[in-house]
Amino acid sequence: MGRLAACAVAAVLLSAGCGSGGASPAPSPSTSTITGTRPAPSGPIHSAPTTASSAPLCPLLSRQSAAEKVGMRLARITVLTSGGTTVGCRFYALQGSPLSRSEHLPGPHQPAIEILLTRYRSGLAAHNAVVRLGQRQGTNPQQASIVGQARGLCFQTDFAAGDNGTDWACAFSTGKVMVVVRTVVTSPALNAILVARAVASHI
Repeated sequence: MGRLAACAVAAVLLSAGCGSGGASPAPSPSTSTITGTRPAPSGPIHSAPTTASSAPLCPLLSRQSAAEKVGMRLARITVLTSGGTTVGCRFYALQGSPLSRSEHLPGPHQPAIEILLTRYRSGLAAHNAVVRLGQRQGTNPQQASIVGQARGLCFQTDFAAGDNGTDWACAFSTGKVMVVVRTVVTSPALNAILVARAVASHI
């Protein structure tokens, strides 16, 4: 009876029977699976190539409003599309008039205003893109109220040839979209801010 009792205790502790040899079987191999979430890419969502086409109006901003915001006579408009979706507009100054010379308006190939929309996979990615853009392309950065409680980042950048990086631009995010407004205005920053606010009201 003593041998049987000892065998029962050993079976509980070692999961092995008492018998000849007393050797326990080798443990069976085990596998484990580690699951996790891969961070979403932070870059923009690319679709079809962007094309520019002449148009009578821009769905993001009227010509009259644009002209008033930058204090400049505007004429030609091109609309930027990608995959059938509007992703921006360019406004060009009046050409071939004595006013274009007396008011020192930019030439026919230089937009007076450019609006560009870029879609990201999350609102945070769009916000971070605004910050990175200001760091990479801008000087004299300043925050400005653009839409509701959201604030944009305005800065001077290289847009028009000959302005030596002093053209004012504003960038802001709304939802998953980063909006960038570039102008040929070198002073003050308010003109670019007013354009950005007008665009924000149409998005």
